[in-house]
Amino acid sequence: MIKPALATSVFLLLAVFALKAQQTYYAAAKSGLSVREQPGTGSKVLGKIAYGTQLQLVKDTAALITIATEGFTGYWWKIKYNNRQGYIVSTYVLPAPPPKAGIKTVEQYCKQVAAPYGKPLVLGKNNFVNIEDESTQLTKQLFTNGMEYHQITGYEYMAWLYLLPGFTIEQAYLLLRLLGQYPEIIGANDVFPERSTTTKGEQFEKEIIVERENYNSRPGPVKKISIYHTEAIVTELEIYLLDQQVAIRVSAGV
Repeated sequence: MIKPALATSVFLLLAVFALKAQQTYYAAAKSGLSVREQPGTGSKVLGKIAYGTQLQLVKDTAALITIATEGFTGYWWKIKYNNRQGYIVSTYVLPAPPPKAGIKTVEQYCKQVAAPYGKPLVLGKNNFVNIEDESTQLTKQLFTNGMEYHQITGYEYMAWLYLLPGFTIEQAYLLLRLLGQYPEIIGANDVFPERSTTTKGEQFEKEIIVERENYNSRPGPVKKISIYHTEAIVTELEIYLLDQQVAIRVSAGV
């Protein structure tokens, strides 16, 4: 029988192998992604890869080495850089080009990396004239790379759902940091949450709930993050896996 701790490690490694095999990756560190001679923070820095550069991964038969930084669990990946081989931290890469300057929302980002697949589908009517009106309107846009954008509008309530194929939960969190769309929920320097916490200020309350996979009563990888921010309105943001894609769901209302 596989021990719980070993099962967790095997799960993480298999997930990383599957991700590395499926597609290309892009540097997503705004100050540049450091390339080191060996897999370790004390190793010589060979240079920095500019933000948005496509990475050239090298097949590596050696066991993956993990590294924890800013709450993320990353790995040292071997790449080719300036005709040499070196190592980068996988924490700061995305499976699609990172947001360009001026791209501030997930919807804009979807349009940056892929073309819309047809026109938006609009269902329902937007006739919100009083509080008793329970009608809602759904707008749904598909993209050629499989991404989706949904918006639900109701009386004093709105919700958005973004589906990002090929992303992990940590990569989706990194994307939201880069975009700055919800700064009160995920700030540019906020670490990836490893555990549930509650923060209270004079006029707001922020609660983070972290749900993990369970292996014989032992915690495994993060499977869902829920963040509730209460000020003038209540905003909820969730990041979770949905089949072979990551879902980002945001709702706001009084």
